[in-house]
Amino acid sequence: MKVVNVHARVRMELCQGCKTCEMVCPVYAAKVKKKKGELQVDINDQKCVGCWNCEQRCPEQAIEMVPCEPYVLRTDVSQFDYKEIESLCRQARFHPKQAVCYCTASRAEELAAAILAGAKTPDAVVLATGIGAGCGIECNQPIQRFLEAAGLKFERPKQSYQWYGRTPTVWEVSREVKANHPLFRFDQDRQLLERIIKAPVKS
Repeated sequence: MKVVNVHARVRMELCQGCKTCEMVCPVYAAKVKKKKGELQVDINDQKCVGCWNCEQRCPEQAIEMVPCEPYVLRTDVSQFDYKEIESLCRQARFHPKQAVCYCTASRAEELAAAILAGAKTPDAVVLATGIGAGCGIECNQPIQRFLEAAGLKFERPKQSYQWYGRTPTVWEVSREVKANHPLFRFDQDRQLLERIIKAPVKS
């Protein structure tokens, strides 16, 4: 879960219309356009998750974060059969209690619950849980792994730097790579991770 307490605002006198804000937003809340020849940037407050990505990456420093009425992004894990949550977590090769987003301290079980509740794209998962509403880097991969485990496919929008593709896991390292890099302990890492994934969930 994440408590959202700020929203992005654009200082149009500084904006040059580069569309960086559009490209880095994990939920596509920013839209840059020209209307009657005049530059406009719309930030959808219903989508903005207060991640600071646009503010931190704007080359013109044209974006500021302003306080808003706090609200929570979360999916209640208790609404679902926990066996279904466990099953999806283990298919995605995570333990249900494993952290999947360090910025929000969110766990795999909530990500699984969001997908079971109907989130079918990365941005929908972010809006349902807050996972991905921080740096947008570390959680990029778990979100995609869960969607893949659930059999959900999505196309990355062309106007986005987000969701740039899933990196290989230790389960997908080829024999050739293992042979060429004998100092890396791929098989031992895999065995350790499998023990973690299969560990019982403590109540």
